[in-house]
Amino acid sequence: MSKLTLVFIFMAFMCDLRSQEIPNSENLRIQGSKELPLEFNLLIESIDNAISEKAAPISKESFMDSIMRVDSYARVLSKEDIFIIGKIEIYKTLLKVNRSNPKATVDGNSINVLKAAIKKSTDPFIKWFLQALLQDCDGLIGTTLFKEYILQKNNGKLERLELKKIDKKVQLIYRWVSQISPDAEDFQNLIRSELLPLMIDSLENIKQSFYLMAANANFEPVPNLLTSTAELKFFSRKPLKKQAVKAEKREKSVEDILSPITDEGKSMQPALPEPSKEDWLRDDNSPSSLKNLPKPKDNADWLEDF
Repeated sequence: MSKLTLVFIFMAFMCDLRSQEIPNSENLRIQGSKELPLEFNLLIESIDNAISEKAAPISKESFMDSIMRVDSYARVLSKEDIFIIGKIEIYKTLLKVNRSNPKATVDGNSINVLKAAIKKSTDPFIKWFLQALLQDCDGLIGTTLFKEYILQKNNGKLERLELKKIDKKVQLIYRWVSQISPDAEDFQNLIRSELLPLMIDSLENIKQSFYLMAANANFEPVPNLLTSTAELKFFSRKPLKKQAVKAEKREKSVEDILSPITDEGKSMQPALPEPSKEDWLRDDNSPSSLKNLPKPKDNADWLEDF
């Protein structure tokens, strides 16, 4: 066998090997690392999923350009700055309300709607956002000033500053709860269509804020932009996980229905505890300096900015 033949065989083998190792780019998804805040990672995952479903008002090329820039700028930032900026820009975008509804209200029905929507949600960012709304809604109803707020609201005048700030929170929550219909088959798509522009704005704001911080970090020059996804540090590209095929649902037999009665002597499985209502906001990857920050009070001044 000639040397030329051996070379061709070797090249064919390497091409075949690469084709097996490199998955189709259409089946790759962007995944954030532990060096980024949870909210940001969920936002990136949701935008990427929407792009793959052709449901996002942004192209894959534009999305990847933002990812590459964020990754480039983040390299000269501290972990504390990355987490603070990432969280603030997401919350700031979601909390902006451009319209006020005089009939806006929050009650037990609002909590029931949010709980039902959370159970049916599969999008990671939407689920996180609904859980955040649920906690805020539950916290509002549980405040000592809420009854007084309802009375003054019904009388058409809010006199105390604390009650005006409660009303701003109610407006923020009502804006989203009023659009949620858990019984509708496409309720998640309706919420996503409202959230996606804000999610993309959040990504753009984070990119710009990272750039400004990087440009002024220790008077160092802005890091060069990445030229390949292989250089990513804060993100990675993972193959899309195949969804497991659901087992065919079997109709209950008479024995299945009677088993709880006939099997009284058998040990029962203990009920699992429900997760804490604050589980949604715990981010184990947060820097230690950010984990024990004081929580904002119900009359926090930050509400005046919205």
